[in-house]
Amino acid sequence: MVALETTTLRGEHYEADIEGGGLAQLTLNTAMQKSMDDAFASHPVPFAAATAISIPDGKVLVLAGYSQNDPSLDAATLALRPWAPAASVFKVVAASALIQEGHVKPSTKVCYHGGTSAIRRDNLIDVPYDRSCASLGYAIGKSQNAIIGKLAVRNLLPDQLERIATAFGFGQTLDFDAEVEPSEIDIPRDPLEFARAAAGFWHSSLSVFHGALLAATIANHGVMPPAHIVERAVDAQGATRRLPPSPSRRVIDPAVAEQVGEMMELTTSMGTARRGFHDRKGHPYLPVEVAGKTGTLFYRGRPQDPALPSMVGMSEDERLMYSWFIGFAPVDKPKIAFAILVGNPISWRIKAHTLARFLVADYLAAKASGKHDPLVAHR
Repeated sequence: MVALETTTLRGEHYEADIEGGGLAQLTLNTAMQKSMDDAFASHPVPFAAATAISIPDGKVLVLAGYSQNDPSLDAATLALRPWAPAASVFKVVAASALIQEGHVKPSTKVCYHGGTSAIRRDNLIDVPYDRSCASLGYAIGKSQNAIIGKLAVRNLLPDQLERIATAFGFGQTLDFDAEVEPSEIDIPRDPLEFARAAAGFWHSSLSVFHGALLAATIANHGVMPPAHIVERAVDAQGATRRLPPSPSRRVIDPAVAEQVGEMMELTTSMGTARRGFHDRKGHPYLPVEVAGKTGTLFYRGRPQDPALPSMVGMSEDERLMYSWFIGFAPVDKPKIAFAILVGNPISWRIKAHTLARFLVADYLAAKASGKHDPLVAHR
């Protein structure tokens, strides 16, 4: 285990102490890590975190965290703890379950009403004024809750959704070089609450690190990469320590991952993150296409909800807006997967998809400059 709270930049790479003695050289990309730290500092928010993972080798390139409310919080605490609901990011899991377990196609359409910011009982039944009809793919791109809720209730059993969520790592201990607090999952049996859970209305929590692994799994043909942050290590006497290989594992079928990834492309091309990746005239900010999924919810402060990293600076009546973006790029040949979570004040400062665009731009710049691998100068 690596004591990430001891992470220090030395020369061109980061190092951290190993619990029990020794030193680890980390896989963090110096330029990308610093850029994300600076981006957080220039948009001060109560809480924020980011993780970026290289595909398919699973190297952690960014592990960043920031808190204006409580500066004592470190990146590991903010990135490795599930302090926010999964929100609409969970739709990636639900879509995977609908395709693999429910045999639903991305093109499958349902007619609906409402469902923009909530799911009510009447959203799950067909009524004569259901004039809007759209597909599962549209529901992922636009984060349309009623469509997800209807499809889940009609095509999935709670055990099937729970099985896919567990395969993605919810409720499980994730293999990593530092302790990761498990993301929680609770799949209700009541149809309305089941629909809400599938759409991401509570019932699940998610760490930023785990969010990046979700995106990496979709990008990596349904296989969760072996995430690691240690490049090489020495013991207390300076002798090289042999690093055990980290296993990868299949989560969903390759064809399912491909279809979910294609639906995630709609998020940035026509959906909820379009403005984060295109200017007002529709021109893309980046030279590569990005696939992703947004998520937005408001902090409720209920005992059953995920606990915030700290209550320092939080008033009893303060509302916090969670802003999520998980994704991968380039779409045609993914090289990086990532997750950004921002806990904004009610008058939000910056959305996660904007920070995600910065992160991808930094990756492309680092790759172009030959500094993509922070250890290249030491080989």
